[in-house]
Amino acid sequence: MSSSVWSEPGGDPDDCAWARELNARWIVRSGLDRAAEEFLQHLEASDPARLQRSCRNARTMVDLREPSEDPKPWFYAGLFSLGTPEEAERFLRQHWLTHAAVSSLPMPPPAEDAHSVTEKLRRIREALAQLAK
Repeated sequence: MSSSVWSEPGGDPDDCAWARELNARWIVRSGLDRAAEEFLQHLEASDPARLQRSCRNARTMVDLREPSEDPKPWFYAGLFSLGTPEEAERFLRQHWLTHAAVSSLPMPPPAEDAHSVTEKLRRIREALAQLAK
């Protein structure tokens, strides 16, 4: 990934441009990138202020993870962190990890990865709680 995605000389890139570029570059499962872009378009049309805050949250969450950790779950949790329950159902129905991270009633993780997924969810939810402070 080029360094321009992470930062620009002389300051931070626009959070929404940063989030869109990062989302477009990543290979993700089950169309999460398309769901995220649809969510961004939805916010752009319906609530531009929440769009800006959501993209800032995505950036903050990426910064809060351990450096060796995959940034994708953190990014998408931050991006969808201000979504309503209806938006979570609409955009995250097929993406249980992100849905579980941002929803107050998470879907159960797959049995084969239950412990590691539960621990990751705990850490992501703790970081999301810090965004509100």
